[in-house]
Amino acid sequence: MKRLWSSILLILFALPIMAQQGDVVLCEGFFNPWLEEGWDVRGDNWAVWYLSNTTYAGGKAREAQMYPDFNFEGTTRLITPIVELGKYDFINFQFNHCFEATDGDLNAQIGIGISQDGETWESIWEDTLTGSVAQSQYLLTFDMQEWPSKAPQFCLYFSGDGAYVNSWYIDNIFIFASKKNKFGQIEDSDENGFVAARSHILSLKGPTAGTVTKLGTMKKSKNKFSKIVEGRKGRKK
Repeated sequence: MKRLWSSILLILFALPIMAQQGDVVLCEGFFNPWLEEGWDVRGDNWAVWYLSNTTYAGGKAREAQMYPDFNFEGTTRLITPIVELGKYDFINFQFNHCFEATDGDLNAQIGIGISQDGETWESIWEDTLTGSVAQSQYLLTFDMQEWPSKAPQFCLYFSGDGAYVNSWYIDNIFIFASKKNKFGQIEDSDENGFVAARSHILSLKGPTAGTVTKLGTMKKSKNKFSKIVEGRKGRKK
């Protein structure tokens, strides 16, 4: 029954997910005008989250929208329910997003965080943004060996100055979980468990639509991966 329900959800989302492997342990398409049970938004003041009746991230309406006030400076998070990962060894974390920057000197970070208690957060992947990011689908793979708990919560977070940000749209969040192969291997991962060789970004819009960029080809700087997607120019406020 669990597998049947997972199959129905995957068909409903109608996403290009054939490259993923494992069981679906979390999926959220934000179809309702409220956050489902277990989801939360949290962080510094002056950042507002909506469930917007739009499709900028590339899924079906609705989607999550983060709209920071001009005075916002800090970190804000879209937080998942607890994800049970007891029998698994690694996960594929997939989401659609679109980031709209305004004109100005943007220097901000987006990323994925993990928490064992819902209060203390550790970044397991981060991307530094200097401008808009076109409608894209991210698939990020993590080896769970570095994590102390197999019942964590995750978050998608923004950290930076809201003065040069219009909106951040997020949709169709999936977590696929699986076990390692018979040799107990996946690929080399960094100290946070991030497996660059298995991760990629799929462009969903514009002249580069359908283009896949492998994160394994990116340069590393202090274990953080630099921005590799050139987005369209954001709307002015």
